[in-house]
Amino acid sequence: MMIHGAAVLGRADGPTEVHKATVARQVLRDYGGTDDMWPTEWIPGKLEAAKAKFADYLELEVGNL
Repeated sequence: MMIHGAAVLGRADGPTEVHKATVARQVLRDYGGTDDMWPTEWIPGKLEAAKAKFADYLELEVGNL
């Protein structure tokens, strides 16, 4: 993992905090903000999105019982 490498490199060429900040920037660079009240990884929000995405499949499976 990248964070483990950051700790080792901190001893070799500088403060660990600098490496942690670099790793954090690399990990978070693809994430963006949201206009919604809750974060995008909020479980109930993801559940509703999954239900909407697979509603047709669920209707076929549950409706035929």
